[in-house]
Amino acid sequence: MNLKKAFFEAVALRDAAKNTGRTYWACLVKFYQFIRKPASQWTGPDVERWLIELHRLDFAPKSRKQALCALVFCFKHVLKRDLGTLNLPPMPKERQTLKTIPTREELGRIFAGLRGQVKLMAGLMYGSGLRIGECCKLRVQDIDIEARTVRIWNGKGDKSRLTVLAEAVTPSLRRHIEWRRSLHEMDAANGCGLVELPRRLAMKYKSAHRELRWQWLFPSTVIRGQYRWHTTDESVAKQMRAAVKAAGIIKRITPHTLRHAFATHAMQSGNDPRTVQDLLGHENLTTTMIYLHADAARGFSPMDVAPPRIAVNGRNNLMMLA
Repeated sequence: MNLKKAFFEAVALRDAAKNTGRTYWACLVKFYQFIRKPASQWTGPDVERWLIELHRLDFAPKSRKQALCALVFCFKHVLKRDLGTLNLPPMPKERQTLKTIPTREELGRIFAGLRGQVKLMAGLMYGSGLRIGECCKLRVQDIDIEARTVRIWNGKGDKSRLTVLAEAVTPSLRRHIEWRRSLHEMDAANGCGLVELPRRLAMKYKSAHRELRWQWLFPSTVIRGQYRWHTTDESVAKQMRAAVKAAGIIKRITPHTLRHAFATHAMQSGNDPRTVQDLLGHENLTTTMIYLHADAARGFSPMDVAPPRIAVNGRNNLMMLA
């Protein structure tokens, strides 16, 4: 049996998200590297040994749950075998992580160090709350400047949504779309200018893969055959790292941090949490509420209150730090 082929066929039959399938497959590869046995010989005790090893190596709870889910899926839907009862160590509670949120002043310094389409992409991620993968896969028609909206198709969890388009980025966006039009015309003149379409749309609309509206908004410099692809997450992250370093900021700031900053600053600006939830595409309001107090601890330090007077050698003095 070709395990990889059978596995991805099972993923497709159950309409699971592509990212989930890729994550599960990566777990199965690591499991095979640990036990060194063909899939036909995998057993419940093998799974038990591996998960105990992950516990011993102090893997994060999320990673251990992913590994278990991947193996349960594979045994149930691919190998068609029962895992049996597993004697596993208790799964620890997932620790709440603290979000790193840059200030608006820090964001300004980072943006000053970005150039070209990456600067515009960063503006969309912060101004519209986009994930980096969503931003890379935007098509020209997903931007509605007049309605001030951005359409996200098949985002995380294969969900689609509408989010706001910041007015501050619209002048740059208009210029970028005109540049994209010129690039597409040049590609078409050179016998290229095609783009891959989702699912079976290429069969339904025979000429759509040549139209400007379906082209990737943020193209790659690479052309394969007649097709120009979109820019990659890593190319954006690389420029972000350089801009953060040049700005002298020691916080860990990534492209996804811009989405965190959107959520936090949007609620601090007076947006209703439910509205921000819809704009971000969160399934649970609890996830959105994490960002309400994400950028700073609330309350005040006693050191910032008027310092108390203390008696030193019979005289009243202020307690001060040198």
